[in-house]
Amino acid sequence: MAKQRKSYHLEVSIDDEMTKERMLGVAERAAMATGLYILHIGGHSRVKYPNSVHWHFKRDKKEAGLIDATFWKEGVKFWLIVRNNEPPWVHQTAPLLRKALESELSAL
Repeated sequence: MAKQRKSYHLEVSIDDEMTKERMLGVAERAAMATGLYILHIGGHSRVKYPNSVHWHFKRDKKEAGLIDATFWKEGVKFWLIVRNNEPPWVHQTAPLLRKALESELSAL
């Protein structure tokens, strides 16, 4: 029997010229446009994704659940991570956040 994945990813297309500094602004504006705030900014698996930036997006401090996001310049990747056991609001909001990120990126 195949093991069920614990999460799924929503990829966001970025160009290879994207910088960490520009991505920080993009993420902040997309969060505001989606009614989210950034709880945490750090790194994601420094060994697997060196020099990456990792975000935790939340809707409300008292509410369970969050959306993870990672920008990895060296791999030219940006993705949202949604754990399957997150509350419904996370699954409903993650595609909206991806759309807001894509909108912000296209405006650059």
